[in-house]
Amino acid sequence: MPKQNADFMPHINGLRALAIALVVLYHLNAEWCPCGYFGVDVFLLISGYFLFSKELQPQRVENMHYGQYLLRKAWRLGPPTLTVGIVVAVIGAFVLLQDLYWMALQTLTYCCVAGSNEYVAHSGNYFSPNTQSNPLMHLWYIGLILQTYILLPAAAIAMRKLSPTARGCIWWLLGGVSFAAYLFLQYGEAWESAVVTVKQGREWFSPYYSIVTRLWEPMLAMLVLMLPVIPATRTLLRSAAALLGLGLVIGSCYAFETGSASVFCAVLGGILLLQYGASGITGKLLGLRPVQWLGTVSFSLYLVHWPIFAMWRYIMFDEVSPAQLAIAAVVSLLLAWALWRWVETLCGSWQKSLSPRAMAWLSAAVPAGVITITSLFTWNLPLANLLPNRPSEVQRSFELPILTGYATEEHLQGFPREVFNSTPILLGNDTTAPISFLLIGDSHSWHLQHGMDKLLCEQGGRRGLYLNNSCVPAWDTFILLSAGDSKWDRARGERMLEWIINSKDINCVVLSVYWNLRFRDKNIRDWNLRAVPREQARAHQENGLRETCRRLKAAGKRVIVVKDTPFFPRSENHVDRFVRRSLIGIPYELPAQTPEQMAQRTAEEAAFFRSLTEQNLAEVIDASPALQENGLYPIRLSDGSFLYRDTNHLAARGSILVSDFILRYMQSTPAQQD
Repeated sequence: MPKQNADFMPHINGLRALAIALVVLYHLNAEWCPCGYFGVDVFLLISGYFLFSKELQPQRVENMHYGQYLLRKAWRLGPPTLTVGIVVAVIGAFVLLQDLYWMALQTLTYCCVAGSNEYVAHSGNYFSPNTQSNPLMHLWYIGLILQTYILLPAAAIAMRKLSPTARGCIWWLLGGVSFAAYLFLQYGEAWESAVVTVKQGREWFSPYYSIVTRLWEPMLAMLVLMLPVIPATRTLLRSAAALLGLGLVIGSCYAFETGSASVFCAVLGGILLLQYGASGITGKLLGLRPVQWLGTVSFSLYLVHWPIFAMWRYIMFDEVSPAQLAIAAVVSLLLAWALWRWVETLCGSWQKSLSPRAMAWLSAAVPAGVITITSLFTWNLPLANLLPNRPSEVQRSFELPILTGYATEEHLQGFPREVFNSTPILLGNDTTAPISFLLIGDSHSWHLQHGMDKLLCEQGGRRGLYLNNSCVPAWDTFILLSAGDSKWDRARGERMLEWIINSKDINCVVLSVYWNLRFRDKNIRDWNLRAVPREQARAHQENGLRETCRRLKAAGKRVIVVKDTPFFPRSENHVDRFVRRSLIGIPYELPAQTPEQMAQRTAEEAAFFRSLTEQNLAEVIDASPALQENGLYPIRLSDGSFLYRDTNHLAARGSILVSDFILRYMQSTPAQQD
């Protein structure tokens, strides 16, 4: 057990143990503790409690040396965090694919400047590696707590000349604004009129990650310190309050589904435990020796457990068995003890022997060195290719190089740029040919971009435009995305169709729609961002696409709907599994899919696509046979080239085959097809 100082409070140390236990259980298996991430909110409460009860007391603020204060916090958080980050960076160079490795390095880089929470909040999008695979994703909390430690004392110093009443008003105003921002950005979509504003606000301030929306939690410590205390003589009442707090913290983690933002019960429970956690049976439970040990190593355990869990799942790309999870938990505990013993404790003792100048130099030099090295390997491709995880020939065989360039105003001829975050892409390089077609679609047509451009550049005689957006093909439908061109209302949608209809050179519109029709119901809204009832979501999308085709057809445009590419019925991403395992030498055979299996996947859309043809609204083509070989839809052809990047995204070779099929069809006329 650590040597206890005068500020040590066993019940708060036990509360740390409870918080980290909830977080670890959630990361082991979300079903074991659906909202275990509420433990992070408890940590924020504890940090705020010690800030306001110790560091930000008026008498201490009067004489506070801000630089020395920051040095203490840097030496508390920096050494263990950088130790874990550097170890993960070294190991990741051998086991992580390069794109995910770069994400991990950048997370560490931003952590060194107290910005990892903002990086994690804004780095992920549909085409990036899953944020949950980032072995340093959990450093977002370090960025958030660093910002708290930097901003709150700075505000206290700035207000020290004010009267106590004025200071109190400002503190409550700051906390109130933060709480209001959290409520609005987290729950504001319940008001139909606020949906657009909420979405725009989330682009700046993520409710879960941003200091703006989380500052109210550490500031609740002021409330704890100001609350009237139940007299010590009322032992039964204090014990009941402590038990209630324990029940609220634990119960809230099981009362809501995973992903819930309803943290208020856990926060209330944390407040009660901060105030009365030493009372009764709760105090005895929190004071148990194993609980105290866990609280002592809680920060180190937070730092080490996530890289172990994330990298194990990433390497194996399999469901992890309970036995393996138990082993991972034990390894995390052992490494947490080692990190606490040999880094946290050791560096804490160095503070007493090092001069302030030496501490300052080390506090600046080490993060600067980490930033320099990680930036070099992130942004310098030749240097990055010296790492063990450089892309292999196997990986390059299915990666998608992008050859195209952005279209200019000359090509766009009045395109309403304000509708999109991105600019349409120009396909083909024959400047003598007009831009005669527009390809609109989603993620799978994004992968058609490569093949279309390559073939048009080789063939000459035609040019086109490509626009990746999931909203356009489904008229009157808005699809919520984690990133991308998700700034829509009905007026903008009308302008988009108006531009297509008025573009005289564009005589053919190709709609790649299959991803839209298989989107989750809860992601569907209309163009006014109103929620669509779940039972109406599918019909809403089909009616929207039907209306889009009708309006384009009425304007004299040829409309081609690309019905499908094979979507494997299994949930696993076989190509990623193959590549990840090849990186560390674990063999894995790629499966193949039969046409019958693919047909099962597309049967539900058959009636709708047939109706488009029967009503003469569009020419519906199925491009998937272009990817068939020997009666199968393999992930990889017999010559070794990959057809897919994953279960529905085409690789370079697959993009060329499907694009060739579409371009040859476009050269024909509808009459010829009949």
